[in-house]
Amino acid sequence: MKIYKKKNYMNVFLVEGIKEFEMAIKGNFLPKKIFICEKIFHEYNMIQSFYSKIFFINIKIFKKLAYRDNSGGIIALFQEKKYMNQLKNIKVDNKNSSLILILDGIEKPGNIGAMLRIADAVNIHIIILCNMKTNVYNSNIIRCSLGSIFTRNIFMEKIESIMDWIQKNKIKIITTGFYKHKKAINLYHTQFSHSNNIAIVFGSENKGVSNIWLKKANKIITIPMFGNIDSLNVSNAMSIIIYEIIRQRNYVR
Repeated sequence: MKIYKKKNYMNVFLVEGIKEFEMAIKGNFLPKKIFICEKIFHEYNMIQSFYSKIFFINIKIFKKLAYRDNSGGIIALFQEKKYMNQLKNIKVDNKNSSLILILDGIEKPGNIGAMLRIADAVNIHIIILCNMKTNVYNSNIIRCSLGSIFTRNIFMEKIESIMDWIQKNKIKIITTGFYKHKKAINLYHTQFSHSNNIAIVFGSENKGVSNIWLKKANKIITIPMFGNIDSLNVSNAMSIIIYEIIRQRNYVR
């Protein structure tokens, strides 16, 4: 069975799972084809409006298509959206103390997905990806973000464009650094102003943030380490730092 011909289905990606499918629809992504395994899938009310795009397949074919074991009996083919060249049109309200997330060269799709899930949990409205090492519609990104990749305000830009936008919008840059960095400040000795828009930058698992971010940073912060390991998984580090900023800014309701 052929799912798609390359010439007819350029720039498409697969979404597995009920939750992920719902999030894609919520984010105004358009399904091109929906593959349903009747033996597994039971949420028919959810897909009634897409009846003309539904294809029922047996469990043997479904297992060949599925990337993971718990897909819930649904796999859909969606059309990609473009994330390029939009950031310059976004203006930040200087009265609201916005928190902006920048992911610089994160290598592992699972970590990107987990960080997008955290961003959704704390309702970060602007997420900027630069130096991407993988496709933004990678299956692991979709799965680990629980589909929040589809509903967040995401931009893909070059560092130079991001720097220009940050300067125009008077945004303070905070970067994360290894705990031995000479300019690094302990997270819990750092005050996060209520009056500033902040862009916080997280770098790759192995190399950290790019040097240009370290040079331009208003602050370089680090999480204290008390054992023999000198770093945390980047998504875990993001959770700790973001929630400390929220605690200080009294965002918690």
